Amino acid sequence: MQIISKFLKINAQSIHVKIYNPDHKRTIVCWHGLARNHSDFHTIASRLASRYRVICPDTLGRGFSQWAKDPIKEYTYPNYVNMALGICDHFHAQNVDWIGTSMGGIIGMLIAGSADPGRIRRLVINDVGPEIPKEALDRIISYTSGPQPEFETYPEFEAYFRELYAPMGTRTADEWFNMASQSLRRKDNGNLTIHFDTRIVQISDDTAPPVNLWDVFKQVTCPVMLLHGKNSDILLDGIVRQMQQINSEMELVTIPECGHAPGLHRDHHMEPVLDFLS
Repeated sequence: MQIISKFLKINAQSIHVKIYNPDHKRTIVCWHGLARNHSDFHTIASRLASRYRVICPDTLGRGFSQWAKDPIKEYTYPNYVNMALGICDHFHAQNVDWIGTSMGGIIGMLIAGSADPGRIRRLVINDVGPEIPKEALDRIISYTSGPQPEFETYPEFEAYFRELYAPMGTRTADEWFNMASQSLRRKDNGNLTIHFDTRIVQISDDTAPPVNLWDVFKQVTCPVMLLHGKNSDILLDGIVRQMQQINSEMELVTIPECGHAPGLHRDHHMEPVLDFLS
């Protein structure tokens, strides 16, 4: 299996994209959550690559992508949607499948429901709905905005990282190392910290409170699967029920002993998604 990285010029910004099986004609886009990056999808992308070209971007301000020059205008959903469509156009991908975790799920909803309804063939929404509870949004803002914790050693950083992302599901020691090492940067003072632009919280400032995409979700006509971390504070049971009332054909998979958001790195996370897409 071939895996390559490309840096695309999208809206005059350098955007990093990891691509699995780049010569396959059928395309799936995997879009990560607010403060994460492309590496979250490595396990499931490796599985999908047998029948897809798998495109895993780093959103502006995350991973290896450039940081925004004008955060207020650029760290917004309309800009992310525009960039996502630009990435698809670059790869001549007019009809794609989509897996979106949290923020990535919202971007998928916006494309399928309003921006370009024919673009997405099947939509997998990972632990997010058209509405985000204010308490959960406040929690997200609290750990993504402002100065981030710094650590003198890698073990200290990983201990913090494990606690922060424990809701995504259990991992082996090697899996934690791989995830954490893909999520850090060393500052000029030598300390380690989380690797994303803390100004990305502009996305929250522009959409909350409250986030309300119910009208958009009503317009999504492609097949939808919703993954629900049972202990999630983002996707509450009441929101799930309301989504089912709107879309009675939506497939729902509830993942026990998991919060926000299922990491898509365990068989019981991945198998329902693989079945749905096949």
